[in-house]
Amino acid sequence: MKYDFAALRFTDDPNLADKIYWYLAEFPLAEGEEALAPVGIHDRLQKARVERVFSAEEGEAPYDLRLIKRVAAKTGARKFSIGGAIFSEFGGVRYDDRHYTRFSRVVYSEDGAEKEELAARGFQTAFEAPMSEDDAIYREIVSGHGIALFGGEGRKIMNILFSLLKGKKDAADFLYSLSLRERELAALLVRLG
Repeated sequence: MKYDFAALRFTDDPNLADKIYWYLAEFPLAEGEEALAPVGIHDRLQKARVERVFSAEEGEAPYDLRLIKRVAAKTGARKFSIGGAIFSEFGGVRYDDRHYTRFSRVVYSEDGAEKEELAARGFQTAFEAPMSEDDAIYREIVSGHGIALFGGEGRKIMNILFSLLKGKKDAADFLYSLSLRERELAALLVRLG
């Protein structure tokens, strides 16, 4: 079986910029494109430039297939349609000097979609307004399930999540006021970033 590989250079990270790292590419990539890929033991997403792409059998792989990581996505937040509703992906959005939010955690739409269609795309739980002061949403994200948010309240929750990732104290204080404990807040940060 042939696999597609991409050699990535993490140009925004001074600790990594002088080396090339091999990743599996499960979607088409071209030299010179930018992609997001997990880095380090915590697999935090960082932007990289694609230096080289090629296909090879397992025996000719540039890195042990049992250990190689996968490119997460092309750079940029994604939008896609589920059941006619346009969703914005929380993943792929820069939240500090070099890290990006993780994919497949939270999506948002002004419109609704059928639960079966959402589940087929990996989003098991949906929340509709009013919901911004419901700790169940944040607990679901901590547990690792995909979450779909609908309506204007969904936008408010996304803003709270971005503020939390950016280290803003008011976002953490708000979540504490909903009875989230410190370890849940830490787990939320890991799931998102």
